[in-house]
Amino acid sequence: MTLSESIDEMAWFEQALLALEKSGPTGRASAAFIRQRRVVLGFSCQSTTGAAWFDWRRWWLVWPRGGVFLNTDYAIGDPDDPRLYALIAHEAEHLRQGVHEALSVRGELLAWQLHDDVLTEASAASSAPLWEELRSLAPDSRADLERARQIMRHLAGPRYRIHWLPLYPLGKEMAYRFRHIFCPNGPVNS
Repeated sequence: MTLSESIDEMAWFEQALLALEKSGPTGRASAAFIRQRRVVLGFSCQSTTGAAWFDWRRWWLVWPRGGVFLNTDYAIGDPDDPRLYALIAHEAEHLRQGVHEALSVRGELLAWQLHDDVLTEASAASSAPLWEELRSLAPDSRADLERARQIMRHLAGPRYRIHWLPLYPLGKEMAYRFRHIFCPNGPVNS
């Protein structure tokens, strides 16, 4: 029996979106973004994460609206579970950010913080010290982004590929590196 035969995906995600809307202002804004943009929601086999904002195997289905795909392991879960609908909001945040921001540690930090905001508003936030530290990190500090990378890798596990991403969106990161290679002491006044 396949996943689509065992559950009604559309009904499952509709129930999850309703729960997300009821969770609080952050969840309501995320659900509104998903509905307005007509984001494709579905399940997908994933070996390293709980969800993804794009499924390369179904790119023709989601272009240009975007898609949020939860790991198929969650299909048996309750769509009213705050951890699941917070994950949907997290991935939708990456769609809102755009590719360049989403594919950076800064984009991940902002999405993880939004994820935690949804959980907090639903009274389901973790009180673990690492989550509290992650909440306190500034997305515009290189030192904080380095620390965020470490924390996210610890929380998500060694197969989480955050270490592959630049700290900032690629253009900004390349400009930073270029300046520090060719002008290590800052700009030269002439």
